[in-house]
Amino acid sequence: MRRFLSLFLLLGLAQAQTLTLYTSEVLTNVNPMIELFRRANPGVGVQVFRSGTGEVIARLRAELEAGNPQPDLLWVADETFFRELAGASRLRPVRATTPGFPVRFAYQGGLYYEVRLLYNGIAVNTRRLGSLPEPAAWRDLLRPEYKDLVGMPNPNFSGAALSTLGTLTQRFGFSFFEQLRRNGMRVEQSNPVLQQKLAEGQYALAIITDFGIRDLVRQGAPLKMVYPRDGAILVPTPIGILSTSKNPALAERFVRFLLSPEAQALFAQQGYIPVVASAPRPAGVSGEVLAIPSAADYIQANRQSLLSQFNELFNLR
Repeated sequence: MRRFLSLFLLLGLAQAQTLTLYTSEVLTNVNPMIELFRRANPGVGVQVFRSGTGEVIARLRAELEAGNPQPDLLWVADETFFRELAGASRLRPVRATTPGFPVRFAYQGGLYYEVRLLYNGIAVNTRRLGSLPEPAAWRDLLRPEYKDLVGMPNPNFSGAALSTLGTLTQRFGFSFFEQLRRNGMRVEQSNPVLQQKLAEGQYALAIITDFGIRDLVRQGAPLKMVYPRDGAILVPTPIGILSTSKNPALAERFVRFLLSPEAQALFAQQGYIPVVASAPRPAGVSGEVLAIPSAADYIQANRQSLLSQFNELFNLR
């Protein structure tokens, strides 16, 4: 009996020291962050399910409908889904205590948090672009000389691309994407796929997230990140704790860790702009990025029609 009781206690302790994270973030960046967290918290395990934002959300929706949600933590590039979860009381609040943390990034009173800043802008393969001028604003991408040179990720798969689709449609109208299509813009599945093809010279220009481009520049790729003069798009990529978390205290410790000096410094090394102002900046970034917020309200109200129009325009699923 004593042996079974000891085994039961050990199993309970193991469960108490394990977190499950659902995320759309790049694993090569998430894994070092988890390792840093585990070093600070010996004996803790973190299980990760990673896919594109759309697939992560679809999986969690199915689990919620079945009454069996698995993650303790959700970290994806879609604030509108976090709003949906918050409205259904499916998120646990966390109180912000990190010195220098901007309160505006503790959404809805701390139900979910921005832990580093991610921007969508225009990446350039300087070698492929050759003597053509670099674009300086979003509408520059419509120039005839850029015909067949531009790519963007699929907004059905990428939350950052969905932010771009909604924000630029609200600003310029959907005709902006119709003109891009006529000018030969193509759609790739994800930011990582697109940035690799950009580095290889299959594209000269890409509407894309910034951090991965900086990583390729460090590796010697002939790339450059351009933040449009009319504003890069600040893409919400929040993290939150599910109300059904089996380990809420440990999950809260993970969120707070992401705002620690050690984690913020690692974000900068990975090419992200830290959310805490006192943290170091990534190489090649100085000062503030001129940005416009993602049109979250507009996207939330028009998500299905936006995706339907985009899919029809580009012959997607």
